Amino acid sequence: MSASVYAVFFSPTGSSRTMAHELADIVSRELSLPRAQDRDWTFPEGRAASLGIAAGDVLVFAFPVYAGRIPVLLHEPLSRLKGQGASVVPLAVYGNRHYDDALLEAVDTMLEQKFAVPAAGAFVAEHSYTRKVATGRPDAADMAALSNFGRDTARIIARGGSAAAAVPGKRPYKALPPPADIRPHTSESCTRCGLCVSVCPMRVINENNPAEVAQGCLRCCACVKVCPEQAKFFDDPQTNRIIGMLEGTCLARREPEVFFAG
Repeated sequence: MSASVYAVFFSPTGSSRTMAHELADIVSRELSLPRAQDRDWTFPEGRAASLGIAAGDVLVFAFPVYAGRIPVLLHEPLSRLKGQGASVVPLAVYGNRHYDDALLEAVDTMLEQKFAVPAAGAFVAEHSYTRKVATGRPDAADMAALSNFGRDTARIIARGGSAAAAVPGKRPYKALPPPADIRPHTSESCTRCGLCVSVCPMRVINENNPAEVAQGCLRCCACVKVCPEQAKFFDDPQTNRIIGMLEGTCLARREPEVFFAG
């Protein structure tokens, strides 16, 4: 069986999907390898699906940074990946504050799963909590940087080697905040169109009454961003405090950061 290039992503609001797909396309072209079907881990059925990896395959693994870490719900599907020496390119997508230990955690996890990690990157997308931070990103400059990263990554993979990309971060990783049962509110402008139900990665929004949200919300804000009536919103002290911090201290543009083995 010939080697293939995979895009694997968790992407409630679409930015990680966009960048994973683009990066996988570029690496595929540069290495003259076929593109396998994308593996979308956004929803439970995707996260539960198996993925067989061969030694010559290349994976692009893109994920949003949550509290400076990999989203916790990805730990289980990541534990089922068996690298067998295949190459993986982790891509941490964050909302212009910082990616903290997320990229290091991704590299460490992939090495534990017996992948080679020839390259890794941290790219900025509009923050899920507020459109005022990293507005409209990834933009044209981000995508140009991603194209350059893809070409450079392909050259690293083509030349071989076993070294792993060295990325910033600390061990032990940044402590996660304690779990909080915070759920979105729904205003009277809701038309029950069901769009919020369709994008929820945890399937906790009631399809018959979208105002009802069960425990387990990630605060990914997919429902907030997709609602055409702006009927979904968060209004709790913790989220409001974070939004205030972001809008007060994280407006200066951060640029993509890329790292290569050797």
